[in-house]
Amino acid sequence: MFAIERQNKIKEILFKEKRVDVYELSKRFSVTEVTIRRDLDKLEKEGFLIKTYGGAVLKEDFSPGNEPYAEDETLEEKKLIGKIAAQMIENDEAVYLSPGNTCLEIARNIRNKKLTVVTNDIMIGAALKDCAGIKVIITGGDLIHSTGTLVGEFALNTLKNIFINKAFIGVKGIHFESGFTVNSHEEVRVFQEIKRISNEIIVVADYTKFNRTAFAKLGDITMARKIITNKQIPDEYKKFFFENNIKLYTAYEFK
Repeated sequence: MFAIERQNKIKEILFKEKRVDVYELSKRFSVTEVTIRRDLDKLEKEGFLIKTYGGAVLKEDFSPGNEPYAEDETLEEKKLIGKIAAQMIENDEAVYLSPGNTCLEIARNIRNKKLTVVTNDIMIGAALKDCAGIKVIITGGDLIHSTGTLVGEFALNTLKNIFINKAFIGVKGIHFESGFTVNSHEEVRVFQEIKRISNEIIVVADYTKFNRTAFAKLGDITMARKIITNKQIPDEYKKFFFENNIKLYTAYEFK
C-alpha cells in the first residue's frame, strides 16, 4: 500500500470514529509506529486532525468541504484560469461548472455569452443571475453550508435527462498515485453523473493542487484529456501530460 492510500484510509477512520491510535494503526497497516506518526504529522499539517499522546483526534471544526487550502492566495491564478476556460466555451453550448472558486471565475468571464450553464454551486448561480443570454440551471439538493455546494439525490435527479457539451471540474488534489480528488464522496456521486452526460471533461486547478490528496477520489490522473492550470506546476507533471497526450493549458499568456 502506498503512503497516500494509507493516509486516505486513516482519514476514513477519523471521520467514522473521530480518533485513532498509533499502535492500532501500525498493526492494521503492517507498518512501524514511526511510519504512522509521519502519516499523522502530514495530516495534521493539512488540518485534518490534532495529534494527541499515542494517537490523534479529528479536528473539531473540520468537515469535508472546508479544508484549509490557501484559496485566497491563488485568486489571481484562478482568475487567469477562468479567462482561458471562457475562451473554450462557444455560444449555444451547454456547460457544467462544478463548485468552487476556480469555476466561479469561469462564470465571471462568460457573462456576455449565449449558452446554458448547469451548476450545483449557489454562488455560481448568483454570479450569473443578471445575464440575459445565459440560461442557468441550479440542480437543487442538500446544501453543504460551508461551500454552497448542492448534493444528494435531488441534485442527481436533475442531471439524469440532460446533456452537457463541456464539463469544467475543479479539484482539491492532483497526484500521480491518488489521481484527482475532492473533499467529499457526495461530490464524487455528482461528478459520476456529470461524466455520464458530458461530451468532454476539462479539469481546472491552480498549481497548489498538485502533489495534494483530498478525501475522495474522482478518478485516475488520466481521467481528463484537458487540464487548465498555471505554469508553476511541477515539471514531472508537464512531462507526464505530454507523454500521455493530455492537453495542458497554462495561464501565463493572459497576464
